[in-house]
Amino acid sequence: MHYRERLREWISDHDLKQKKLAGELDITESVISNYMTGRSQMPIEMLVKMADHFGVSVDYLAGVTDNPEPPVRLSTTEQQLVEAFRTLTPLQKELILQNVQFMQEQNRRE
Repeated sequence: MHYRERLREWISDHDLKQKKLAGELDITESVISNYMTGRSQMPIEMLVKMADHFGVSVDYLAGVTDNPEPPVRLSTTEQQLVEAFRTLTPLQKELILQNVQFMQEQNRRE
């Protein structure tokens, strides 16, 4: 799905008015219309701005995925943990998951 279709779909599904959306994005209604009809290419900056405004991912608006959820932002520590986890064997990964579940259960008891 192309961003034109996704944008039309999002506006329709959420009962948005192009004029109101244009005002919220500091552009004219004709600019949004041009994006939706393909008369103008949407700059990546506008795609990012719209995704942020709608609370969805750029990939979703661009039609790369059907999942509208924005990506999870990981802290540096979380990124390091994921990278280290990926280097483990399947058995080691399972042991880590069991330990995490055990610690979560302990936290629920407190």
